[in-house]
Amino acid sequence: MDERRIARRFEGKVAIVTGASTDPGIGTASARRLALEGASVVINARGEERLRATERALRDEGLDVVAVPGSAAGEGVADRLVDTAVASFGRIDLLVNAVGGVPFVGSALDLSRDDLLATVGLNTWPALALVQAAMARGLADGGGAVVNISSGSPQKTTPSMAAYAAAKSALNALTRTLANDLGRRGVRVNAVSPGLTRTEATRDIWGADDGEAAGRRMLLGRLTEAEDVAAAVAFLLSDEAGSITGVLLDVDGGNHVDTGSWSPFSPDAVGAPGGAPEPSGSRVS
Repeated sequence: MDERRIARRFEGKVAIVTGASTDPGIGTASARRLALEGASVVINARGEERLRATERALRDEGLDVVAVPGSAAGEGVADRLVDTAVASFGRIDLLVNAVGGVPFVGSALDLSRDDLLATVGLNTWPALALVQAAMARGLADGGGAVVNISSGSPQKTTPSMAAYAAAKSALNALTRTLANDLGRRGVRVNAVSPGLTRTEATRDIWGADDGEAAGRRMLLGRLTEAEDVAAAVAFLLSDEAGSITGVLLDVDGGNHVDTGSWSPFSPDAVGAPGGAPEPSGSRVS
């Protein structure tokens, strides 16, 4: 990204970005992009040490960033994020909900009720809680905008990702419904659906060869970068997208139209060199 060519579309705007501590990571890249374009940004993640390191790194770049640690799904955390935005910067205009992940990877036949509910909850409730808190503190005052980070998984039928696909399908439905609900109040709500993206959470897939093998399998011949997703997020939050709401934008190098059957979470990829990680509780975004 050539920072000399970055627009300043968000001068005077205030954003909250959750899931913003890993590098590379979609949340961190989105926070950085918004701040480079003039926004003041409240960043959030579960792990305080890593979040503070991200805060320091962004501030060292001259960016206006404040960190608020805590699980975005935790009681009162959404309110703390909004309160911090208003107290530190005077308003709230933009939300990026980048919290999500895959607590369970495996066949639906092995999926427990708790696994399913935990996955759906992780990928939906933090986004809704933050929207609720922000609407109560003036998100609609200046014509706010929200972007949820979804996934291309609902368009696939990968057996090991049934819970995650169901959860992101729920997030997509929530995105469209919120777009309808909040549109009359001047707030736009959209989602970005990344495919396999070069992030810290997916390093087990691309780390061995810096993504060369996985990239060759993609329609456009390369992995999607976190900055690619951040650029789409910034567009959807900007006035350039002022007539766009309720949209799910695929940012996946063409994977959603590819006829190939390979998936990083397919049985032959899981556990293979450069393949998907074994089932774990790690978060993807």
